[in-house]
Order: sequence, then C-alpha cells, then structure tokens
Amino acid sequence: MTQVMIETAPAGKEKKLTGWQVLLIFLGFFSVIFAVNGVFLYNAITSFPGEDVEKSYLQGLNYNQTLDARAAQAELGWQAQAGIESGKMVFMLQDETGQDLSGYPVIVEARRLTIDEEDQVLTLKSIGAGEYQASVDALTSGQWRMDITVLDFDAETTVFQARKDLRVP
Repeated sequence: MTQVMIETAPAGKEKKLTGWQVLLIFLGFFSVIFAVNGVFLYNAITSFPGEDVEKSYLQGLNYNQTLDARAAQAELGWQAQAGIESGKMVFMLQDETGQDLSGYPVIVEARRLTIDEEDQVLTLKSIGAGEYQASVDALTSGQWRMDITVLDFDAETTVFQARKDLRVP
C-alpha cells in the first residue's frame, strides 16, 4: 500500500473580517451617501429662487376674488395673441366680435423661469389696429413667461390678464 502525504497551508496567512472592519465599511458607505446628498441639497437650495409668487398666503386667502375677476374677464370674451417678431414683443387684442381694441395701457411682466434677477417690466405701446409692441432687446435669449395685464383707460383697474410662455431668440 502506498502512503500519500497531504500538506496543508500554514494557518497564519488567513484573513479574518473583524468587527472593526465591518464598522469602518459601514461608516464609509454612509459617509459617501451623506456627502452625495449634501451636494444635491446644496445645488437644490442655491438654484431655486424660492416662492414663485410674493405673499402667496394672502393670495390664497383672496382666491375667491381671483375667481370673480376671471369670471368677469371670461364674460368680456376678449381674445389675445402674443409673440416675438423682429426683436419686438407683439400683442394683439380683440373683443368678442373680433373688433380690434387699441389704446389701452398694457404692461408685461417678463419673467425668466430660472433666474429672478433677469425679470423685467415692459410697457407695450399701442400702434393701432389692436396691436401693441415693445422691444425685447434687453431680454436675454431663452424661455420667458410673459404675464400680460391690460388696464382700463385710467390705468387703475385690471381689465384683462393673459399669460404666455415665449422663447426669445
């Protein structure tokens, strides 16, 4: 009979996972998670300007008045169109029968959707035939929200409001 000798590797070279190593792996993993969340949180806070509307709480309390104003505007039946042509904002206003409405004071709040510092107020000039214009050369290229307000002839009361999202080239 033949004898076979089996040799085993020395026991001193084995690596054991200790409790301290598990703790360090655990803490390292969650440190990475917290760091990434911190970067995301910082970017979210610094890039969002905050409230979209000033005094939104008071606006909410007066919401019934807002609904009444919208109903009164709907009864007028006025129609409006807005666009950008040749570096000018063009606003067209007609009554319910399609007659052009000219001579009203028209104010536009041009709001940059991402940067509050670029918001501007434009005063449109009536050029006749229900058309109003203002230069948009001061507006930077990009997406803008135009909040258009038509006032009565005394420029005291809002008669008509419209909102239009436009791309300034």
